[in-house]
Amino acid sequence: MNPEAWIPLSRATLYITAALLVCLLLRRPLRQLSGAAAAYAIWPCVPLALVAALLPGPSFGITVPGLPAPIAMPAPSGVHGEGQAWATWLVAAWLGGAVVMAIGLWMRQRRFMRSLGPLQRLDDRLWSATRDVGLPASLGLWRLRIVVPADFGERYNVDERALILAHERLHLRRGDLHANLLAALMLCIGWFNPLMHLAWRAFRLDQELACDAAVLAKHPGKRRSYATAMLKTQLGAGFTPLACHWAASHPLTQRIAALRASPVAAGQARWRVAMVLLLAATISTTAWALQPARIVLAAQPTLAAGNAVDFATMQPPRYPAAAFDGGIEGFVELQIEVDPGGVPQHIAVVRSAPAGVFDQAVLEAARQWRLKPAYAHGRAIASTVRVPVKFALDAPEQTSTVADAGAALSDPAASSRLAGCASVGCAIQEGP
Repeated sequence: MNPEAWIPLSRATLYITAALLVCLLLRRPLRQLSGAAAAYAIWPCVPLALVAALLPGPSFGITVPGLPAPIAMPAPSGVHGEGQAWATWLVAAWLGGAVVMAIGLWMRQRRFMRSLGPLQRLDDRLWSATRDVGLPASLGLWRLRIVVPADFGERYNVDERALILAHERLHLRRGDLHANLLAALMLCIGWFNPLMHLAWRAFRLDQELACDAAVLAKHPGKRRSYATAMLKTQLGAGFTPLACHWAASHPLTQRIAALRASPVAAGQARWRVAMVLLLAATISTTAWALQPARIVLAAQPTLAAGNAVDFATMQPPRYPAAAFDGGIEGFVELQIEVDPGGVPQHIAVVRSAPAGVFDQAVLEAARQWRLKPAYAHGRAIASTVRVPVKFALDAPEQTSTVADAGAALSDPAASSRLAGCASVGCAIQEGP
């Protein structure tokens, strides 16, 4: 297993934990100030935080000033092996836990479905179960269904049946079942995070409270009937991962208590939900923007053969601490615009592997490099050069192979032969 997966995994954990804290801290104030729908609307910032952590950082061009850079420090092979083994076992443990969590949720869902017994179709999306365990509930991802107990018509009166069906149909229209699938996926990813388990139940409660508020906003005079219907429901064992239950044991008292809250006007509720969604998107965008920037040039010039790079003045970069600890090796290719004096003016990462791990270290080192400029008609001219840098931990001399290429490029004839080379240790230039 590749130990490089540890870096995005740790970044994703940090971002998701921050998003979970934001949701858990804001959900109650949002519910009190802006209604249950606004509290439910803050939860998208959790999967958006995961997306922000996995997407490449923002890219932009810069003018590079000359800054000092430290010398690369090679790592002993024993430390490399220990760090790589540690990272590999950590990633393997996370992956194994995610698989176990996914299997557990799937078995829980399957057990609930089998407990219902044979289903009898009543109309297009309404089905009746043989046994009553945690019903009514809405089920399915592709075949959406509302499942009610066999005595649905006898247990509930006309108003109660209408309110229950309105509640479950709203779940189907809003896509809450698919939101539950996404929540289950996030729970598998963050199975080791206690906040994730706490947030999963809070999310499901906010989902039901938002649905209750929306139904009662359309039926403001039916609060007593709504509460009575909840109390008549036979409670199941708890949450089913991919279902929306009319009532569950733990949040039932909170849902009944929430019925006393003053309803929020429909137009005002939509405006507040939109503001909360904008807040969630802003938080995620900020998290993405705070990632280390990937610096690129707006336009890549066509490269041609030129004079050799003066490797004697190019100090190798320092090995990043995170990559060192994780036993990660890699490669970065830079494209540098050089002025006639040999001073780098614009530096860009052309490609790197793994992406974003070594970029900053190479850029910091490149800012102090002094390159041999290209010449035309006996005059130094501005040019563009590509410099590949390899990071390896097996031997000290392999930490950065920029300096190793100096011998091959010590005479103009060798430089010309390397004009088309793209491997580590070659460089090519062109005039303006």
